[in-house]
Amino acid sequence: MALKFSLFADLHYRKGGYIVTTADMEAILDKAAANDAEFMIHCGDFCNGYTDSPEMLKLAYQNKYGLALYGVYGNHELEREPNSMAIVTPWLTNRPVVWGTEDGTIGDGYIAYYYFDVRGYRFVCTDTNFSLTPDGKWEHNPDPSFCPRRENTEWNALGPEQLCWLEKTLEDAAEKDLHCIVISHAAFSPGWEPTSADAEKVRAIFTRANEKKKGTVIFSINGHLHSDRYCMENGILYLDTNTVRNSVWRPTPVEHYTDETFVYTEYDEDGNPLFSEERLVSSLRAAKNTWFSADPLSTIVTVEDDGTVTIDSMQSEWLGGKAALDNHSGEHPWIAGGTFHVDMG
Repeated sequence: MALKFSLFADLHYRKGGYIVTTADMEAILDKAAANDAEFMIHCGDFCNGYTDSPEMLKLAYQNKYGLALYGVYGNHELEREPNSMAIVTPWLTNRPVVWGTEDGTIGDGYIAYYYFDVRGYRFVCTDTNFSLTPDGKWEHNPDPSFCPRRENTEWNALGPEQLCWLEKTLEDAAEKDLHCIVISHAAFSPGWEPTSADAEKVRAIFTRANEKKKGTVIFSINGHLHSDRYCMENGILYLDTNTVRNSVWRPTPVEHYTDETFVYTEYDEDGNPLFSEERLVSSLRAAKNTWFSADPLSTIVTVEDDGTVTIDSMQSEWLGGKAALDNHSGEHPWIAGGTFHVDMG
């Protein structure tokens, strides 16, 4: 029986910061339910402020369809005070999982990687937010922040402790004849410049797991890059998941939106709507640095028993017909999708 799940990345919900609204999340949920997705996966940067986004968290994690939602830490998960890992980690999923702690429980929330098994598959959800301090210690991005300390090196890494956990988790899957799908924010892919400092080490772990039992690791999915790309290596499919709305971001501000509008909703501290009004896109804090898609992008992924993986396409366009002039590879307002074949052993 085929496995089917909903997939999205980089929602970046922040009222007044980006164009994304709860209506976009509603559309993703409706699409998942309409396509009989068994659960949902997000690849990080879900919120740029968990403590003041109850309307989005309740909508997604206590959704009307009762769908399971599993997510990973992006580099923006801890942004803005008073966010902390103790606050954010419990919001990564609304289902029981096996955390990377010694006893497999969530503990204090400062171990944010985990796995869960479903019908012969193991989903391994990693945390690519570790870096190396000048004195040789590995540390997680601090509370609250959206990146490592500037003096650190080896950004977007798993670090030695998590690499060890990943290898043991995949070895255990090999012994149990489970096929693994690895979820991350930063990329491990060999097909484009990886964003994780541990990418080569991770792919070496994949190789060892597949040498132990062919078909153990079949699929690696990342977010972070806000682009749409696919590649195959050694029977493993690598997918760079496109962002929901923030298709292109550039550090240099440009006045590119003029009369485009969106519907802004204000909420109280419990997430109840207070009022809605039409606002100019140009009023958003990130409008000068970001080019948005006209529609919220998500996809449905289907994995067949014979190794056929289908990623549904979704077409959109640039909001207002305006695109950055220097778009890089994969930066476009759609999900190309396609059919691929992974090595199931």
